[in-house]
Amino acid sequence: MINLGPGNDLREMFIKVPFPLSIKVYLFNVTNPMEIQNGEKPIVKEVGPFCYEEWKEKIDVTDLDADDTISYNPKDTFLKKTRPGCRTGQEYITIPHPMILGLVNMVVRQKPGALSLVNKAIKSIYGNPSSIFVTAKADDILYDGVIINCGVSDFAGKAICSQLKGADMLKKISENELVFSLLGPMNGTLQKRIKARRGTRDHRDVGRIVEYDSLNMMNVWTTDECNKIEGTDGTIFPPLMQFSDGLSSFSPSLCRSLLAFFVKKTKYDGIPCGEYTANLGDMSTNEKEKCYCTTPDTCLKKGMMDLFKCSGVPIYVSLPHFYESDESYLRGVKGLSPNKTKHAIRILFERITGSPLSARKRLQFNMPLEPNQKVDLFKNFSATVIPVFWIEEGVDLNRTYTGQLKSLFTLKKVVKVSKWIILFGSLTGLAASGYLFLKNNGTADITSVHEIKRDDNKSGISMVHHSRGQINHGMPENDLNKY
Repeated sequence: MINLGPGNDLREMFIKVPFPLSIKVYLFNVTNPMEIQNGEKPIVKEVGPFCYEEWKEKIDVTDLDADDTISYNPKDTFLKKTRPGCRTGQEYITIPHPMILGLVNMVVRQKPGALSLVNKAIKSIYGNPSSIFVTAKADDILYDGVIINCGVSDFAGKAICSQLKGADMLKKISENELVFSLLGPMNGTLQKRIKARRGTRDHRDVGRIVEYDSLNMMNVWTTDECNKIEGTDGTIFPPLMQFSDGLSSFSPSLCRSLLAFFVKKTKYDGIPCGEYTANLGDMSTNEKEKCYCTTPDTCLKKGMMDLFKCSGVPIYVSLPHFYESDESYLRGVKGLSPNKTKHAIRILFERITGSPLSARKRLQFNMPLEPNQKVDLFKNFSATVIPVFWIEEGVDLNRTYTGQLKSLFTLKKVVKVSKWIILFGSLTGLAASGYLFLKNNGTADITSVHEIKRDDNKSGISMVHHSRGQINHGMPENDLNKY
């Protein structure tokens, strides 16, 4: 029953998840922007959560029976949700301007000779700003968009704006106005095509991704090992797994597969399951992860990953509040408090059916802040990594779905009890049969033999077998005396 073949109930849930995932976003409000400009350590304060529903579906689904695969384009739609404890989105937040800081960091890596041009363009487009920070409503930063004015006439400004107008992450609202937002470009957008195994021939292949964007291996990293596409999309896993197998899933946003490893046995709504967690590893010490380094000699420390090669944007990803990251990142910013309960990745997984029962996927997005003498606003910075925001994607199966799993486990208990009842009954029957056999062993029914008076006119003796009434005249008297 656990496969993605046509007509299967699980396939319908896989193509369009019938319930929303919970999305919580937390922004880091920078409380000392001008002091940072003069070289002081950033001080941030977490603001949130800003709450949304995430509806997942697969578009343009096709099947290929020859290799038992299903192909689709994922699509995620976010809807703002007002719940108790959630922020309104009207709060004003100060963050590093992603277009200023991101632009400089990108040019430093790709065309450092163009930094003087970028320095002039920043002054033109953003009105000669006094800092790299922007203050705006949370809703504008996250989804609605912050305006970028490209109605400039100088060469540097026009040159940079012409590049910005072609960027997928920016939305054009007029001839001279663009808007950027952190999450808006992902909302309702078709993602790159995925091909996965249906598992109708082998249950171990259910949901396993074999191609992403028409490639069976990525070409982002420096080794084949890191370019492998392994695991599922994280919404489904094969049944009948062992705890030691771990949960492997491929993340297009990270251009890599992650393995969640088993922590302990636990229960969810009375259902036995396993607890799993995951992290981003340590490319600075783990030889197998050095392929994620920016260059062979420049590796980020434990718990941090650079997404520039993956997304083309100089963004660092980590767990929230630098949880399970190198202590140096935490020392570079004030106001963070890493906590396992709040910030770790956690999955409760039922291995018989391959069902995630409860999950909390958490990632934080940061930007490198480094001094640069060719850009006026960057001259006095102290090198650090500044957090911008973090996201929690969560799901908890309700009783509608856990009830089905409970029915399975009730059936398993019935079968388990029945097994022992049948075994006990069989052993009892064998014992009774053995007793009766031993009790009667060595006994037999014998037919009585009676002597018949001899007829003197005869030369022999006669015997009559009462059972058949036959007479034997063939035994002489001398033979009879022997008995």
